[in-house]
Amino acid sequence: MPIKSPAFWEKDNSVASKLLMPFGKLYAFICGRRMKKAKAYHAKIPVICVGNLVMGGVGKTPLAVSIAEYFKMNGMRPVFLTRGYGGGLKRCLVDLDKHTAKDVGDEAMILARVAPTVVNADRAKGAAFAEKIGAEVIIMDDGFQNPKLEKDLSFAVFDGRYGCGNGKVFPAGPLREPLADGLARANAFIVVGKDLSDVKSKIETDFPDLPFAAVHIEQDQRIIQQLLGKKLFAFAGIGFPAKFFDMLKDYGCDVVGTQAFSDHYPYTDDDLNKLAETARAENAVLVTTAKDAVRVPKRFLSDVRVVEAFTVWDTPDVLCALLSRFLKKKG
Repeated sequence: MPIKSPAFWEKDNSVASKLLMPFGKLYAFICGRRMKKAKAYHAKIPVICVGNLVMGGVGKTPLAVSIAEYFKMNGMRPVFLTRGYGGGLKRCLVDLDKHTAKDVGDEAMILARVAPTVVNADRAKGAAFAEKIGAEVIIMDDGFQNPKLEKDLSFAVFDGRYGCGNGKVFPAGPLREPLADGLARANAFIVVGKDLSDVKSKIETDFPDLPFAAVHIEQDQRIIQQLLGKKLFAFAGIGFPAKFFDMLKDYGCDVVGTQAFSDHYPYTDDDLNKLAETARAENAVLVTTAKDAVRVPKRFLSDVRVVEAFTVWDTPDVLCALLSRFLKKKG
């Protein structure tokens, strides 16, 4: 079951982080050796990776969706490739009429609403299957540290509020690998939301020529308007639940209570019964994210309002320049 990240991952020079740094160095060494030793599969079609260097959610899935929409608008057939985190199936082509989040994970369920989605922990085999079903471009949701599939374009994604945390490698901090190692393989870095952590300037100090893009997440205003004037009890099991709660408040919603769960949390009937009971006591409506909704037991969905979100590129010229150059190169 997913766990919440420890608080010391956000603190500089904490005792816990210092004690765990030797293990972080070992983790980084193992990760680096794995990257060097693996033989990568070279797909016959373009492969784009939307990944991150920090453990936990940063908004990769909405970004992957927006990139897929770009290719669809340009007449190409994108196919998503994901490992299906949180799902029980090791490999499949997602079928929304058949599969649930318990089968393929919440992210795959979101992606499959936009384009064909292949679930396979073995990214090389997954890419080969995507080619067989007619993909013209593969978009990886995560997999930045997976060396078995060669990427043609890699985005390193950061949450503007969290940044790199304390900048230490797991378990001393939230980094999946040393920051410099990861950025050296990136073609661009993206900051999601307001850059409260100042991660942009920190990265540009050492990587001044690495292209930068800024995006933010917006909510479906039709749904927001329907929620205004109602008491809301919000719950979320995403990378940063507080961002969702704060967003509702920023839009003027009357949020009378919140409940945060760990990222990818598998909701049970008991969880929803308790949430419903708490909401009734406040005379409030339950509200959550689209990513959470695919993990909510179906019989409870009629009592939960779902807020859909989408990515807005604050620097669309950067995205278009990268993807257009990339397509010309591959074409």
